[in-house]
Amino acid sequence: SGETSTTSNRQRPVSEEEQSKTKRSRIEQSDLSSFPPVEEVYCICPADVATGGPEALHQLCDQINSLHTNMSAYMLYVNTGRNGVRHASRAQRLECYDVYDAPISGKNPLLEPEETTLLIWPECWTHEMLDFLADASPKAAQCAIWWLSVNNNTGRFKDWHRNDILHLYQSEYARQHLEKNGAKHIHAMTEYIPDRITFDSPKERSIDVLYNPLKGMHYTDDILKRSQRSIKFSPIGAGEGGKDRISPEQVRTLLKKAKVYIDFGPHPGMDRLPREAALSGCVVVTNLEGAAGFRKDVPLPPKYKIKNFNPEVVHTLLKDLIDNFDERSKEMDKYREWINGQKLTMKKCVACLVEEVVKKRNKKSSS
Repeated sequence: SGETSTTSNRQRPVSEEEQSKTKRSRIEQSDLSSFPPVEEVYCICPADVATGGPEALHQLCDQINSLHTNMSAYMLYVNTGRNGVRHASRAQRLECYDVYDAPISGKNPLLEPEETTLLIWPECWTHEMLDFLADASPKAAQCAIWWLSVNNNTGRFKDWHRNDILHLYQSEYARQHLEKNGAKHIHAMTEYIPDRITFDSPKERSIDVLYNPLKGMHYTDDILKRSQRSIKFSPIGAGEGGKDRISPEQVRTLLKKAKVYIDFGPHPGMDRLPREAALSGCVVVTNLEGAAGFRKDVPLPPKYKIKNFNPEVVHTLLKDLIDNFDERSKEMDKYREWINGQKLTMKKCVACLVEEVVKKRNKKSSS
């Protein structure tokens, strides 16, 4: 795909002193409301990737446009490499995202940032965002970080003192992480399981327990050793040990064949797989790591969250779930109801965001 650099062509060289003054003037803004109302939003997204994070960014773009305000949203597809983030100007939207009102940007706001533009960066690229702000002109675009996970940032972001950055959190786990570190401007922004994934009432299921071979395998291995003679396990994946990725469609097919889905991984955010598993008819069992430790993020019945890992205890639980599957599956109904309400919750989050970056600022400028 064609790419354009993010480096802007200035009329004259800017001295280090001027650059430093520009950075200070942005950082020392007392409140984000001192910026002008946002007119255009760009969701910065890796090109040609069909996973949970990119889909969430398309959902955000869609939900902003669905409000039909004076603020429009676009997808800005990028590639990353040694030279940082580069606009993938020829990238096309993947077919799976065609259900969203998420038009591709016809321009590159990284090259010519405007004060009325808001760039939303995924948390894995905070370093790229800071490089952009350091290199941008005095009237640079406004920036937000969407914390779809905490762990995937790997502690890289440390500029918590900055007043010129908006922080959006997808999970209670992320909210508490932001508050603990002293982030200045924090707003809720959830996402939701796509409408194409609907609940399947339990039918004939040939797999007892499904697990993710890329997460929490030090725990799962202990369970496999203890239980695989009496319980049929299957990994979500292909190849040796299920380590090779499979398509989203193949994942959904597996979920609809399983009775139980276990996830003993780090839960860096409100992960999609436990929610998809529940909607596919599985009983979901997790640990208490990361977002799974928060009821607001993973509201499962407490007995389905393993606090102290003990293979014997987990084995007994799994046997009960398998042997009494029809009855136990009904205990997921409240969780499924909560999952199905997340689209409406996201609409409310987006309306609050528009109130913050458009309506409040319009009132302030007219008063």
